[in-house]
Amino acid sequence: MISAATARNQDIHLLDSAKRAYLRKPTILFAGQPSEAIRALTGDSFALLKIKRIAEDHLLVRDAAGQDRRLAEVPPQLAAVIAFDPGDRELADRAGDWLRKRRHAGVSDTAVIGADDAAGFAAHMMVVAQGLAQRNAELTTALFRQLADARQANEELQNRFAALEAFIDRAGLQPFDIAFVNSPVEDDTEPNVLATAGSGGISQILPVASSGVSAVALHVAKAAPRSGGTLRAALQSIEDGRIIETWTVPIAEINAGWMTLSLQKTVAGLRRTLRLLVSAEGQRADLPTLSLGNAQPLALFRLQDADLRQSISSSSLALQVFVGLPGIVPPERDAFAARAGHDKADQGLRELALPQDILFKTQQVNLDMESSGFDGVSYLESERVVSCHPPAFGSTVARIAGGCPQGALRVSANLLVAHEKARDVEFALVVGDDEGRIAGILAGTDDPRPGEGFSGWVRVPAKQPRFGSLYLDAPARAQSDLYLVTRMVEPGNHDFAWARFLNIHALVQG
Repeated sequence: MISAATARNQDIHLLDSAKRAYLRKPTILFAGQPSEAIRALTGDSFALLKIKRIAEDHLLVRDAAGQDRRLAEVPPQLAAVIAFDPGDRELADRAGDWLRKRRHAGVSDTAVIGADDAAGFAAHMMVVAQGLAQRNAELTTALFRQLADARQANEELQNRFAALEAFIDRAGLQPFDIAFVNSPVEDDTEPNVLATAGSGGISQILPVASSGVSAVALHVAKAAPRSGGTLRAALQSIEDGRIIETWTVPIAEINAGWMTLSLQKTVAGLRRTLRLLVSAEGQRADLPTLSLGNAQPLALFRLQDADLRQSISSSSLALQVFVGLPGIVPPERDAFAARAGHDKADQGLRELALPQDILFKTQQVNLDMESSGFDGVSYLESERVVSCHPPAFGSTVARIAGGCPQGALRVSANLLVAHEKARDVEFALVVGDDEGRIAGILAGTDDPRPGEGFSGWVRVPAKQPRFGSLYLDAPARAQSDLYLVTRMVEPGNHDFAWARFLNIHALVQG
């Protein structure tokens, strides 16, 4: 397999080759003095460089403008080496030897042409032009071949990364580390900052960049178990003002010690500066006390009043910042509090994995006579995988009732044929409420209507993971059924075709 670095180097090589091959004029190196007739024949189509001197590490040449130039490398698109006088042949031959030492395959033997022999020069350049055209055609073919290889390598890397990400997510193996700790300082003189702050609460800038942030933990010095109030927190990126995550936690459920606010998905994308906003609703005498850390010499990182935007303490909040792989769901561990939901007003986009109670509803349906009688659908609970073994002829269709959640814009899954001896299998995902239309959508005779979606057929070789997605034209108004379909690329032999749909998830708005 081609690595990502190799694919990237190939892209650079493609661009460099294209510049050298197509963006420069063909060059003629010559010795002697061509006539005006010969110069007129070359016109602007060729660059004429007169050989002046040959050294070990360079050629000294003079261009049409009379400027001397030192060539340390072979000129791109070198067309010919010509001596316009028999007495200058030795100089031209030495220049050809210098070029050949640098392994320039396009250098032919030195041509000797009379200074006034325009016809001979024209005939020679016709032969040269044919050689250039052939070399350019070969180069173009090689470039397209390398480009196809680079695209295939990129696709393979993307599919492998998606499969790895799905495995890590299912097994709960995501790297999840503490990136920053500001330990609490016991100081009875510190006020209850939630009680003394304005209605907007308190604001704390985090000392880490946004990329990879998975959770933020606050230290509670004193709980308020009898309070009927609510603690609200929000994580905001300062540069664009976007609210990345919000939490709403009943104060009565907050215990003394570290309280972890876990994001629904690890922050990815551009590196931003993060601000944590914390406020509380309820009687000020019944609010929990948040711990503060050591004195903070930088005013920017001191605890601030969110409304006044000025420091209300010489310290910052006692907190911990956790990081993981960007773009994945943080693992749920006993050390972390349960995630709180978004506010109802939040209309952002979020990725949701299909829950177990939905996946348990997976059943096989028969949409055509060829597929009837073959039982190929099962839900593997321990792996959260839908197995959809295709028949020898026709298709196997699994229906997940309510598998497309309300508000969904996209439904995706990782696709895998889990046996190395299997032949290629085609996978498809379809969303719709009318089972009678599914066969037509799969066959291509019916186009998806509003509220329906079709991923198209995705060909998956054995043990080579792929990724499939379907898109809806608007957010799903209600829960719709999700159909998972497989068929053999070459009907007739379905041995070992262990087709799997893994990591089924939806992009949901709201």
